[in-house]
Amino acid sequence: MSSKTMAYAGGLLILPALYVFFYAIRLLPAGHELSEWLPRWDRVLLVVTIIVLERFISYRYAISQRAVLTRDLISTAVNFWVTGAVTIFLLLPALQFFPEHFLGRGRFFAAPEQLGPFWLQFLTILLVISFARYWIHRLQHEIDFLWEFHSYHHRTTDLIALNADVSHPIDYALRNVVIFIVLGLIGFDPLAMLLAVPVARVSNFSHCGADIKGGYLNYVIVTPEVHRWHHAAEIPEGHRYAVNYGVEFIFWDILFRTFHLPQENGEFLQPARIGHTGGLPDEPSYLKLLLKPLGLYRPLARFKRPEKQQPAE
Repeated sequence: MSSKTMAYAGGLLILPALYVFFYAIRLLPAGHELSEWLPRWDRVLLVVTIIVLERFISYRYAISQRAVLTRDLISTAVNFWVTGAVTIFLLLPALQFFPEHFLGRGRFFAAPEQLGPFWLQFLTILLVISFARYWIHRLQHEIDFLWEFHSYHHRTTDLIALNADVSHPIDYALRNVVIFIVLGLIGFDPLAMLLAVPVARVSNFSHCGADIKGGYLNYVIVTPEVHRWHHAAEIPEGHRYAVNYGVEFIFWDILFRTFHLPQENGEFLQPARIGHTGGLPDEPSYLKLLLKPLGLYRPLARFKRPEKQQPAE
């Protein structure tokens, strides 16, 4: 076996091995002592691991993201530690209103047994999460109002670990928080939730900037090779808004005919360029990313002190 073949085979093993490892890690945080001094430590470890991979297995078409590093770090921190908590604080009372006032309890179903056997609940949670996130993500491209928030995520010119969570908090909450709040109120078996939810939480690997091959996994989960086409600067022919909307699994794209991953001579092709489909450049200012979709950035700019005019020579 040639060294090239061995390297390719090794690359195919990296992704599934990391998925299994971080799935196991995701089962620990709730009761792990590390959570006391670093909440979401498992996600931080995931990002650090991907960064290491990006350094050692560099993508051949990689583009430096150093100019937007500050923006990436701020957005990642906000969405890691603030967005979810604020969303739960604002939405949970409203979502609990119906079961509490009409059913007399905090959940829709009084006992998990009402929702069927454990294995069925586990599969149902996986399918509901992936189906809902597919359509939420797709609508974020198809509805102008939602695209105004989501478009900043698509201005990035390369996919790396640190821009996986670069999104407006509202955009991030719609895709990554709301569905989990709703599922928590239905009344599924807590163990089924504990085992199913981490499958969705390792979706950060789709933004891995390392040159990792997905192989047959490209037809099951959202790998970097699959997700780069979603971020392609030119929309593939035959599609109107984008392709590969899936967040964790790709089979919804296959079912709804939004899947795109061309091959040539047995190898999966990658887009020539990643970026905004309208040609807009990346936005380095987190303040602008945060305020402009809300219509607040321009009014704020009026209060800035005008620059002093240079005296005429």
